[in-house]
Order: sequence, then structure tokens, then C-alpha cells
Amino acid sequence: MKKTLTIILLCAFNFIVAQSNEEIVQKACEVQTKWGSKAKNKNIITLIDFSKSINEARLYVIDLKNNKILLTSNVDHGSGSGTGLTPSSFSNIEGSKATSLGCYVTLQTYQGMWGYSLRLDGLENDKNSNALKRNIVVHSSKKMFSKFSWGCFSVPDNNANPLIDLIKNGSLIYAYQ
Repeated sequence: MKKTLTIILLCAFNFIVAQSNEEIVQKACEVQTKWGSKAKNKNIITLIDFSKSINEARLYVIDLKNNKILLTSNVDHGSGSGTGLTPSSFSNIEGSKATSLGCYVTLQTYQGMWGYSLRLDGLENDKNSNALKRNIVVHSSKKMFSKFSWGCFSVPDNNANPLIDLIKNGSLIYAYQ
């Protein structure tokens, strides 16, 4: 109860943000209030707004402790979610190559096919609970043959390592549309 009250007060009084960032900050506060108990790192939340175009920044890393947005980035969606500028559908089904919405917790890093990558565990049964089985991760889009992933959160190469280092080991990612 005390942590929730602290977070609500932090969100209500301490964030000084531009008008365009108010919705992002509000969403981060809502995610922290609902899912914060699942996170080891309660100060960092990543939001991915799939209502925005693939051609613009739609990933935001928010530092709740220091009251600021640390990083913004473009992020790809899965080819199974459609090949338009915004995804048209989402799936939790293995083999769908679609993006899944909902809340994730970040796990460990590893070196994989796409370089430095970050495993994710989906926290929502109907939305993203198969993330580990589907190998849904955060990785660079540098070596990809298409601008769409197979469901992963792939980001431009220059953002991949800094992003992964900021959010690894137990922070929350919330993907929504």
C-alpha cells in the first residue's frame, strides 16, 4: 500500500514533463501500479505504443526515480501483425510471427543470432504468456532482412545495446495500442 501511494504521489506531483509526454507518464504510472510487484527494478518502465507508426519513436524508457524519459526509439512489430505502418493484429500463438501486447518482465541478456539480446517473460495469460516459448526478445534490427520482426521488439542498432543495458534484469515493458 505504501509503495502504491508513493508511486501515485510521484506520478501526480513530481513529474515535470512537456504536454506531449503527459500520456506516456500517466501510462507508466498505471503500469507500475498494476504490475510493479512483478518487477525487480521498479524504477524503470518501458512503454511501446503500437498506435504510432513504425517510422516514428514509439518506445519510451521512463525513469520513475529521477522523473525523466531516458530513451526513445523506433521499434519494429511482427510481420504476422501486418506489414503496414501500424500493426493490425496481435497474437500469443507460436508460429504467428505476430507481436503480442501486454506487460512483460525483462530477464537475462545473451548473444544470439541478432547480437546482444534480452529475454522477456510475458505476464498476461491471454496476451503474451507464450513469450518465452516463442522466443520473443529485444534485439537489434541491424541484421534483419525486413523492416518487420517475427514478433520480437527489434530496435535500430544504435539503440539496441543502450536500451538493453537500461532495462535488463527485471524491469517492466508494457506494449499497447
